[in-house]
Amino acid sequence: MTHFDRVRSQSILHNAWRKVRENGLQSPCKDTREKVREFDRDVVRGLRQIADQLRGKRFRFEPQIGIRKRRAGKTPRPLVVAAVRNRIVQRAILDVLQLEPAIQEILSTPTSFGGIRDRGVRCAIAAACRTIKAGAKYYIRSDIKDFFARIPRLHVLAQIEDQVRDPDFRNLLQAATDTTLANLEEIGEDAYLFPLREIGVAQGSPLSPLLGNILLRDLDRDMNARGIMCFRYIDDLILFGPTASRVRKAFESAQRSLGSFGMNAYDPKTDAKKAEEGAVSDGFAFLGCHIGRGSLIQPVKAAKKKLLASVKVALTEGRRGIVIASDEGRPKLPQRRYVQTLTDVDNILKGWGHAFSFCNGRMGFTELDRKIDEMLSDFKAFTGRYGSGKSKAVHRRILGVHLLVDTPYLPLQP
Repeated sequence: MTHFDRVRSQSILHNAWRKVRENGLQSPCKDTREKVREFDRDVVRGLRQIADQLRGKRFRFEPQIGIRKRRAGKTPRPLVVAAVRNRIVQRAILDVLQLEPAIQEILSTPTSFGGIRDRGVRCAIAAACRTIKAGAKYYIRSDIKDFFARIPRLHVLAQIEDQVRDPDFRNLLQAATDTTLANLEEIGEDAYLFPLREIGVAQGSPLSPLLGNILLRDLDRDMNARGIMCFRYIDDLILFGPTASRVRKAFESAQRSLGSFGMNAYDPKTDAKKAEEGAVSDGFAFLGCHIGRGSLIQPVKAAKKKLLASVKVALTEGRRGIVIASDEGRPKLPQRRYVQTLTDVDNILKGWGHAFSFCNGRMGFTELDRKIDEMLSDFKAFTGRYGSGKSKAVHRRILGVHLLVDTPYLPLQP
């Protein structure tokens, strides 16, 4: 079976869909969650259509949507949102590539994390803690500036093509990593932020971390020598060593290696907000966690703040839906009402909790739960006020439990 045939196989496509669905339902983006639910309503037909189009070499990736994520005092971060069917095929391509022995060798690098099966944040934090216990005294933490926008895409694809002698698969991979924006005119002068040519890959594509890991495989190998440990999570770096001078020297060596690709990492001497260095005993932040004395691990303040903001957004959307549903005129019912909103909040909390489940400093969890309880109590009271004095039918609509009389009438075809 060729690589191309594997991509369109039912087992690969179904597995890809499960991962896209899981990630999509936990997304903080309302539109993403809705698109995933929409595809899920007729998933068998949707996957069959993708497989048929791939078999006939008629599958085309839909243009993506470019989003400029604003950042105070910084250039907007270019995010690319792809259609669900795009992401399914991209994920299927990734799953097939991960079966390739040469790719497996790259992904088995013990100091590389992120975008690798079973090597997520938990594993990276565990590796850092083991290094500290082994005697590391100093560190430098940084991340690579504009990493995805600077990946030489064609250069990395050529390395993959050296291992895969399947022209149909290579063409599909090329198309899967192209970035074509449907809203290019709306983006206007910010179009330069997006990877529209041979340099750069879309941040948000399942394939982008793999291309980054392939590009930096030599850096991963070369940096772990001479008493230095360097752990990389896609574009995040942390170096450990016995003295500040040796860690600094290793960091400068990493800068030279990155420079060969037109990249550089933030230097804590000049970019204190994006990088830091110091004694391990003073504690430090890495991948959304703070690692303190005695390897006490807890989410950073920004992660907690972001969780509360996500819950607030979901509850606000639910309030809007409840207001509309309380209208006795029986308007078109919104998707988000009481039950659906609680489901959204539940998914957000499960996703966040799973991401930080390894944290042994759980004091902050109790405080977060207290604040979320208050928000849920307010939401419940809000729902009660809008349902008060309404008919039983309106009350059901507000709750978000389907009313049979609201089922659209579909007459038989003559």
